[in-house]
Amino acid sequence: VSKEALRDNIFKLTFSSPFISKRAKPGNFVHMRVRSGDHPLLRRAFSIHSTDKNKNSFDILFRVVGKGTEILSRANPGELLDTLGPMGNSFTLPSKNKKIMLVAGGMGIAPLWFLLTHLRDKGFDPTRITFLYGARTKGELLSLQKFKKIKVQLILTTDDGSMGEKGLVTNTFLREVKKRKQDHSNSIIYSCGPQMMLAKMSDLAKEFNLACQISLENHMPCGVGACWGCVVKSSDGKYRRVCAEGPVFDAREVNL
Repeated sequence: VSKEALRDNIFKLTFSSPFISKRAKPGNFVHMRVRSGDHPLLRRAFSIHSTDKNKNSFDILFRVVGKGTEILSRANPGELLDTLGPMGNSFTLPSKNKKIMLVAGGMGIAPLWFLLTHLRDKGFDPTRITFLYGARTKGELLSLQKFKKIKVQLILTTDDGSMGEKGLVTNTFLREVKKRKQDHSNSIIYSCGPQMMLAKMSDLAKEFNLACQISLENHMPCGVGACWGCVVKSSDGKYRRVCAEGPVFDAREVNL
């Protein structure tokens, strides 16, 4: 339906799909052929970034990192793309008395923005929600004006200190965890971002026994659990398929 270049290599595409827009939940993904034809052969997985049930549409947000996303960045409104979805599991919502923290790194903003707006629409108190959002530099922080409308507590970090606190978002998260130690049993955390960031979130969740759900972004060759090409090792020593059992997992139950 539309394409918006948010930065030089970051795009938001809006697609028309009554089926997906009405059924999608925060954490779900779509598995998409980036153009018609058989090349490239494998689909690409994208977290659903937002939905508009009135317009029967949904958005994806992505950074150009390889051939597939480069091809998709050149798509134009009116094109038809073969898409499976909504796929995977979704974030489990807390009770309304819980304090909520969302921790996004880079493009991890994609599913967490969907979760944030879903919480708003479900009537959750925004003053009980803290959103930690980190990126490498100021120019990679997206949708900042939209946060003001929801009125959550927003804490920004950048690796280079160009906006917000200087340093990794996981360092800020650790500080908040230590500060709120007495509230751990009444809090729930949701996170998405690069692999190294989520590995740190998993370590901290285990160390402090935090209720923390993470959305993994592994490559998914088949997307339906057949190829076992996207597995993650769980704490019981078994492997879980990110596309089938995930992409959302309890951070305490996976080894990254």
